[in-house]
Amino acid sequence: MNKIEDLKEFIKSLGVDIYGFADLRKLKEIPLGLSIDFEDFIKKYPFAIVLGTQVGKLGSKATGTERSLFLESNAFHIMNYFEDLGYKALIIHTEDEFDPHNRLGFISLKALAKTAGLGWQGRSLLIISPEYGPIHRLIAVLTNFPLEPNMTIENKCGNCRLCVDACPQKALNLVMFEDHPITREEVLDINTCLGDNGCMVCIKACPWLKKI
Repeated sequence: MNKIEDLKEFIKSLGVDIYGFADLRKLKEIPLGLSIDFEDFIKKYPFAIVLGTQVGKLGSKATGTERSLFLESNAFHIMNYFEDLGYKALIIHTEDEFDPHNRLGFISLKALAKTAGLGWQGRSLLIISPEYGPIHRLIAVLTNFPLEPNMTIENKCGNCRLCVDACPQKALNLVMFEDHPITREEVLDINTCLGDNGCMVCIKACPWLKKI
C-alpha cells in the first residue's frame, strides 16, 4: 500500500465521510484574511485535505458546535499523522476570523472544498456534495505531504432557487454563477444571515439533501 492509500485508510478509520485533496497552487487569486505573500506560503503548504460533515452525521440532535468539534478532533489527528512522518501541517479552523470586519478567515474553506472536489458552491454559497447535499461544517489541514488532488465537480444547481426563497431573513439574493460569484456580498447579507445562530433553513430546503 502506498502513502496515499495509507492516508485514506487512516482518514476512513476516523469516521470521516466527506474529504478531498486540493492543490493550493490553483488558488493564487483567492482573497485572504491576512496580508501575506501567498506564493511564498504555498511553497511551504502546497496541498490541503478538506474535511466536511453532513447534517445527519452525528445524529439529528447534534449541534453545529458538536460537528465542528468532531472535525477539529480529526484535523488534529491528521496533523499529528503528517508530523509523525516528518511533514508540515497547519489546520484552517471553521471559526477562524482573521479579518473580523469582513468576516474572512485566513483562506476560504469553501474555495478549498471546491478545489478538493467535495462539491460545488450552491445558490446559498454552501458547498453541495452530490452524495450528501449541503455540507454543514468544513475544516482543512494544509501540508507539504505530496497529495493527489481530486477533480472538481461542475455546478448542478441549474435554475433552482429553493434555498433563496426559503430564507426567513431574505439574506440571499438569486445570482446565477457556474463556479462562484464575483463577491460573497452580491449573494449573501452576512449580517442578516442566522447561520451562525443555528438556522439551517437553506440546508433543509436543498433538494440534494433530500436525496440522502
